[in-house]
Amino acid sequence: MRRLALLIASLLCLAAPAAADDKPRPLDALAKLLAEADDVDVQKDVLRGMSDALAGRRNVAAPKGWSGVHKKLSASKDAEVRERVLTLSVLFGDPQALADLKKTAEDVRADAGARTRALQTLVEKRAEGTPALLKKMLDDPKLLRPALRGLAAFAEADTPKLILARYAKFDADTKADALATLASRPAYALAMLDAVEKKQVARSDVSAALARQVAALNDKKVDERLEAVWGSVRPAKKDREALLAKYRKIASEKDLKKADRSAGRAVFEKTCASCHALFGQGGKIAPELTGSQRANPEYVLRKVLDPHAEVPRDYQVTKLVLNSGRTISGLIKTESDKVLLVQTPTEEVRVQKSDVERRQRQRESLMPEGLLAPLKDQEVRDLLAYLGGDGQVSLPRK
Repeated sequence: MRRLALLIASLLCLAAPAAADDKPRPLDALAKLLAEADDVDVQKDVLRGMSDALAGRRNVAAPKGWSGVHKKLSASKDAEVRERVLTLSVLFGDPQALADLKKTAEDVRADAGARTRALQTLVEKRAEGTPALLKKMLDDPKLLRPALRGLAAFAEADTPKLILARYAKFDADTKADALATLASRPAYALAMLDAVEKKQVARSDVSAALARQVAALNDKKVDERLEAVWGSVRPAKKDREALLAKYRKIASEKDLKKADRSAGRAVFEKTCASCHALFGQGGKIAPELTGSQRANPEYVLRKVLDPHAEVPRDYQVTKLVLNSGRTISGLIKTESDKVLLVQTPTEEVRVQKSDVERRQRQRESLMPEGLLAPLKDQEVRDLLAYLGGDGQVSLPRK
């Protein structure tokens, strides 16, 4: 029954066309099912199906009988049921549910996961007062990272100043979230590049992927500042050939035999593992490397130094310019009639199609150029040795 309920919920919401008033008719049947079902597992499955199917939508007319469903399930002893019915009620335009969701996000005693999901819903809903709430959360350790990511959705003049004032205290992952938000709009990017020039933000913190995101803003002033403060995003062909010759010398067959594969795994996890999987571990954004020509250093170096030379269509980056001024570059993972799910180098972002001003597929890979530039020569050797090895090795002991 549980799997059947989830399947029914998901398929009905996803497959049926919306009515003219943006009310997917199958929701009425699901509301009726929830009103009659007393099995908590069935309730959760149906609510999960509805949540997944409607994810990213901002406004949907409430299904018939939803007020009764909300009243019934809000009193459930199961926390997930209460949370999901509240979130759906916000989507269906219930002002009291919206107020309750804000209370959940602000409640420091509440579960961190529930608070994060509440905050994400408020951001997706573009609920009034959300920017102020996000700024408040910059001083809340449990919600700091989702707050930083959420601020990218809003054009707020003081956002760069607030982020940069706290930047020095952030850990590496939090800094990455902060910089991704600062790379989302021209005004924010200029503030970030000024901070790099003043050494408030280390130049090494600005990855090649982030620099490319800044370049994708297509703003002349930003481009000039990026070139002056950080450097060129894409080297000329002659420069890439010179780099290839350099790394061939660094990573000779003799040198690779003496390299430390364990240290190479540590470099891989820092540089590549967020996107690529190897030996069953790592990300799933980019192609699996285990079966590739990874044992051929020449092949690996060419792919890393010129990642955009040959890019399969499924891995080509799409640039979205939103009518709010935000720019998002990433891979389109799924697309419905109303919502895009975009994988950026740091997160998944749901975007309403009605918010997209311009959409452009680029013949580029999500992998940026310049990945090897921050590495020491020995780190390059270790990385290539790890990639070309026969199996997994342990990480270095700390």
